Amino acid sequence: MPQDLSDPAFVAARTDAYFAKTAEIVAGQGDARVTYAVFLRSDAVTAIDPAIEFLRAAYPENATIPLEIARTVPEGTMLASTKPMLYVTGSLVALSTLETLLLQRIGFACVSAFNAFSMARALPEAEFLAMDARHTSGDDMHLACSYGASVGSRTAKLMGAKGFIGTSTDIAAPLFGTALGLGTMPHSLIGYAKAKMLMEDRSPDAESATLEAVKLYAAQFPNERRYTVLNDYDGREVSDALTVCRWFYGEAGPGRAGKELAFRLDTHGGRHLEGLDWDESVRTLLKWTHRHTPSEVAKLALAGFDLEELGGMTSDEVRDKFLFGTGVTAAAVIFFRKALDDAGFKTPKIVASSGFDTLKCRVFGNLSAPVDVVGTGSYLPARLSRTYATADIVRYELPDGAGGWKSFDLVKVGREYLKLPSKAPTP
Repeated sequence: MPQDLSDPAFVAARTDAYFAKTAEIVAGQGDARVTYAVFLRSDAVTAIDPAIEFLRAAYPENATIPLEIARTVPEGTMLASTKPMLYVTGSLVALSTLETLLLQRIGFACVSAFNAFSMARALPEAEFLAMDARHTSGDDMHLACSYGASVGSRTAKLMGAKGFIGTSTDIAAPLFGTALGLGTMPHSLIGYAKAKMLMEDRSPDAESATLEAVKLYAAQFPNERRYTVLNDYDGREVSDALTVCRWFYGEAGPGRAGKELAFRLDTHGGRHLEGLDWDESVRTLLKWTHRHTPSEVAKLALAGFDLEELGGMTSDEVRDKFLFGTGVTAAAVIFFRKALDDAGFKTPKIVASSGFDTLKCRVFGNLSAPVDVVGTGSYLPARLSRTYATADIVRYELPDGAGGWKSFDLVKVGREYLKLPSKAPTP
């Protein structure tokens, strides 16, 4: 449904009632010119252009007090918690009802930007694919978080990271500089290929359903440059990958025509990658890191972390989730890379997915895990409270009777740090 931001009824139906009542009181008693300080209670990367565009579009054209917006930092700048990101000056009657809608458009984008920046910086040599859509509540959240990820990525790229190369949906693709969403196959395509094999009395135990899905995909999309194969459906990540490689690089395979191959590791947390268990995972990481004990590996993996950055995880939990346990661990990626290399297939890329948040990316970065691409939606805020943007009025100006304004710098106790600086930002 199109949003008519100029319609007062649109705003009235969506604002908090106490703001609507405040606007009604002030309209009856006499309007004031006010200045809001807008901030987050968590560290963020500023990603507020869409919020500012909304405010400019929704602010009443007939307001007698013009709207003024002054940013404190440019888009994409890191900003510490509680530091104002912009000051908004205008009619108290008009801004009262717009405060709720403005704040809705800030928190998710800014926290997603911070997380995406941190993830890209942790794995600077890896490309990232944004895959948040399925975890959001709809277009508004998806586009806000995708915009934030694109801003955080641009900042990380300025510092040498490869950052985000695209997203999984067409609607958000332009935010990442692409025309269409990216991606190849989900588990459902492999299941479909397996069902067709069974219908034809072919044995998926003797043949590879994963390879069958790749053949279906290649036939349908012959012009794609890179085929990314999801290879955990039957729990044969290594075996199926090698089968695909032999076909792909065979005499009639797409690899002979210059196509690229990648494998997406998405092993779920209920089991180890094929060929691994806890002991083999330990051996794999000891050899990779040239360490002598699992504790030394864990120490390397967590180098540079503060205790609070672990989010309450114990050292045992870190070892289980990221290093030696089930799922897409560092050991799994390294073991898989070695299996391909040992078989003579050194060119296929590794795409890692499954829970790659900032913490996991930093662990993989500390271990120099051989990940080429990360598919993730885990830049979404993990705690909703981190996204709560807040706006406090820090200056009230009332008509002085002579055509001017008398100014009062007021803010609730404990928020004095929000007051306008002596040299206020320029609109």
